[in-house]
Amino acid sequence: MFDNSPPDLRCGVLLGFLEGWHPRKAGTLAPEERRGLVLSQFAKFFGPHVADPAEYVEKDWAAEEWSRGCYGGRFGTGVWTGYGEALREPVDRIHWAGTETAEVWNGYMDGAIRSGERTAREVLTA
Repeated sequence: MFDNSPPDLRCGVLLGFLEGWHPRKAGTLAPEERRGLVLSQFAKFFGPHVADPAEYVEKDWAAEEWSRGCYGGRFGTGVWTGYGEALREPVDRIHWAGTETAEVWNGYMDGAIRSGERTAREVLTA
């Protein structure tokens, strides 16, 4: 969950993700039942007033053609610490860029930009 409210606080915006087996289970629920489940979790952390939002939007990432289930890739325990450098290591003339290879903000747009800048420096230096 994230508090994604604008800096001027003209409104409150909460964002959350269901991960692991949770989205598969929630996907079998009727839309109103799923909404209630999600909002009850928000209320646990932010108080009962968030259970009746002015607007509610959800996204089924599994239905997205290009992501097929999530907004970013995640590796299992130990992959970053054991192989992080290898994920970015060029192979011949191939240099790897993308949010999953970012050293900071992995999985987010900021990480993708940082990764692209790093890879551009590598290519220019090579």
